[in-house]
Amino acid sequence: MKVTELTREQLVEVKQSYLTQLADEGAFAEVLDVDYDAPSYDDMANADEIVPDSVIFEHYADTEFTTDDFNL
Repeated sequence: MKVTELTREQLVEVKQSYLTQLADEGAFAEVLDVDYDAPSYDDMANADEIVPDSVIFEHYADTEFTTDDFNL
C-alpha cells in the first residue's frame, strides 16, 4: 500500500520512525529546530502533531508498505 493509504495508527508509526531516522542521520535538531539531537519520549508520543502528514507523504512517496512493516 502507498503511504497515502495508511491508517492513522500506521501513519503515526511511520512518523515515529521518521524522527528516529532524522536522529540517526544527525539531522534531527536542524530539521525540527530544537537544541537536542534525538527524539524524546514526548516527541515520540506526539509525533503525529510534530511531523506534518505532507512531510511523510513526500518522504515516503515511492515506498510500498505492507502490514508486516507495522507493530500494530
